[in-house]
Amino acid sequence: MTSKAPGERSTAGSAQPPTTRRSARQQRLRSREANRALNRAGTRGSGGSGSPLMLYTIVAIVAAVVVIAGALLLTQPKAKGSLPAPNAPVGSAITPNSIPTNGTTLGATGHTIDVYEDFQCPVCRDFTADTEPQIVANYVAGGRAKIVWHDYIVIDKAPGNTGTESLDAANAARCAGDQGQFWLMHDWLYANQHSENTGAFTKDRLKAMGKAAGITDLNKFNSCVDSGTHNDEINAETIPSGVTGTPTIIVDGTITSDYSYAVVSAALDKALGVTPSPSVSPSVSPASSAGTSGSSAPSTSPSVKPS
Repeated sequence: MTSKAPGERSTAGSAQPPTTRRSARQQRLRSREANRALNRAGTRGSGGSGSPLMLYTIVAIVAAVVVIAGALLLTQPKAKGSLPAPNAPVGSAITPNSIPTNGTTLGATGHTIDVYEDFQCPVCRDFTADTEPQIVANYVAGGRAKIVWHDYIVIDKAPGNTGTESLDAANAARCAGDQGQFWLMHDWLYANQHSENTGAFTKDRLKAMGKAAGITDLNKFNSCVDSGTHNDEINAETIPSGVTGTPTIIVDGTITSDYSYAVVSAALDKALGVTPSPSVSPSVSPASSAGTSGSSAPSTSPSVKPS
């Protein structure tokens, strides 16, 4: 039997000292805490707890700003002053200067065709481009009828409108009329009509139109435009009962059912006691004219039809 020397400690199956065991346990705890901290940091960095809500909030705010800005942009009228230089009327849009005029009246004799229009009214432009040239060629030029223009300001007075371009355009035409050039300016205004109250008929552009059209005394014309010389008489225009929109055509006191050439010429032929006259349309084909009339309607349809 082997004896152990005094004081010798056996190593077989012996355990670590208590301090060593505590150190190891503390190391494991510290390691676990470190791993947890790393996991938390990694989660936050990859959009974890809290970050998605913040991100979604920012995205929602940016999207709302974009939508609101786009809506405001779409609802804003076209910037005034961005239109091209005035264009000259062409073809049948030019009133023949061989026909006598007297202020706002075209023609000297014959049956009376009263027209109620607004220079900003797009359907009035259709009438001027399609129907009026045929009436002038077939009835006015031969002395069988005369056209009397009346200002009926409807666009400026429509709900939500704050502009005065219809009134300013009407005044400019009458300013030209002071020099015997109403129908010249009439043609230029319709040739340069754009969307309502978007700057087509600002006073500066009206004066540029007068210059391009060749108004005789430009200084007199410009002063008349700037001061709104004829505004009061335009606003005082008497509108007959039954005239509820533009354009409205009245032949010898009777309102026609619409502004088409077929209807207006039939009323004139009835007044003249003659068989219907053929259409004269040198620059607008009948098919094109019919297509335009069929696709457009007066701003407010007249409520009184021919008797």
